[in-house]
Amino acid sequence: MKVLMIGAGDIARSHARAVVKLGGSIAGAYDVNAEGLRSFTGEFGCDALEYGQIPGYLDGVDYAVISTPPTKRLDYCEMVLSRRVPLYLEKPVAATLEDARKIADMAKRSGAKIVVGFAHRYRPAFVKLHEMVGSGMFGQPVNVFSCRVGPGFGYGKNNAGYGASWRTDPKLACGMTIESVSHEFNLLSSLAGEFETIACNVRGTIDALPQYDTNSTMVMRCKNGAVASIMTSWSSGAGANLKGYIGTRGSILLKGRSMFEFDELSYRTVDMEQEEAIRFNDSYDL
Repeated sequence: MKVLMIGAGDIARSHARAVVKLGGSIAGAYDVNAEGLRSFTGEFGCDALEYGQIPGYLDGVDYAVISTPPTKRLDYCEMVLSRRVPLYLEKPVAATLEDARKIADMAKRSGAKIVVGFAHRYRPAFVKLHEMVGSGMFGQPVNVFSCRVGPGFGYGKNNAGYGASWRTDPKLACGMTIESVSHEFNLLSSLAGEFETIACNVRGTIDALPQYDTNSTMVMRCKNGAVASIMTSWSSGAGANLKGYIGTRGSILLKGRSMFEFDELSYRTVDMEQEEAIRFNDSYDL
């Protein structure tokens, strides 16, 4: 299995390590950051590509991974899909609905398989949550929700939290809601079905970067009648993480003490005399 990496940042390294662990190899990599690309190719022993070399390398790989900022990937998607090469596309699909529709149209015309990466769905705590909800023990969905807060990109004095990132680059920024809260949309819709209505309010906390939201609150109604809500913040110094499914026959809560960690899953059905809990040590690690 040979893979081409377009984008060679932290997320790309995570995907590349998984490829190697499964017995595959990285054929080549491209990134606009020359220093980052040298570091990546040094770790994985692959070719460092220039932009114009990408099409030629696509002909010799089994699939491609695009993990560039969502504001800069339309042309890369066209390169891959026009050659009918299977594509793993890091979430979110794009920074705008217009670009997302263009990529979806490319995929339909191509016929190549395209997978959008939501890695959080495969974390142990999420897998257990899905397993228990999927068993039907909590009944039909009534209310699903997510609350995730903590110090994110741009947090702190002089907005220095988490160091330099494309997320806070004025030319690349798309905001927390599109870049990160897409995880919540993916999770809640997988538990309770597609949304029918969505209302959202966002607010940023970096005056010099007004297009970069760091707080959002949303309320949704699902097509099956369930209600849903999401509250997220990257400007909170204190961290917490809570996901919930309240059904017609019981409820289940997934809890964590920081923005990307889970340490307990608690649940109770109408047939149980008391709440029970499962302990986790599920920390998000790239």
